[in-house]
Amino acid sequence: MSDAELIALLRTQPEQGCKALLEQYTGLVLAICRRRLGGICTAEDIEELAGDILFAFWQKRDRLSEKKGSVRALLVTMADRRCIDWYRRTAGRRAVQTVPIDEMTEELPDGIQTPEEQVIGGERKKEIIRALHQLDPQEADLILRKYYRGETASEIAASLGLRTGTVEMRLSRIRAKLRGLLGGEHDDG
Repeated sequence: MSDAELIALLRTQPEQGCKALLEQYTGLVLAICRRRLGGICTAEDIEELAGDILFAFWQKRDRLSEKKGSVRALLVTMADRRCIDWYRRTAGRRAVQTVPIDEMTEELPDGIQTPEEQVIGGERKKEIIRALHQLDPQEADLILRKYYRGETASEIAASLGLRTGTVEMRLSRIRAKLRGLLGGEHDDG
């Protein structure tokens, strides 16, 4: 169903529109929530948050417009923001768990990919996971927290009792090290 058709259905027949929205976008929203919060909260929390995101989107049906972006883009933005908000609200109350490198299996659907693109993407991901295994565990944890969970340098710094500048400097060094491990340019100095 096209965005225009979905938006029209959401406005004119809200129940049917809700059903179409759920059928078309539940997987995407769940994938975003799993990617952002997997290892931090329970599967039930993730499902509840995804449901809340979709419900909030449905509630805004009268304000939707294709001019504001595609339904997919709006949902991705909304889900990212809600996951970050959820994390900020609950991070202080829960012990932060590191993300095991091997659990990096959830991928955001990137639309339609050719089989070749899927193979290349899967191979690149395997290379990255191998490179992460070669890092010191604390280095891998910083990279995963920043790029897999989406934490900001200040959030990481606060949880580790470090200065934000220190975290940013460490991330910069680790990225350079990863580039070297992945066959790119690497400066040791």
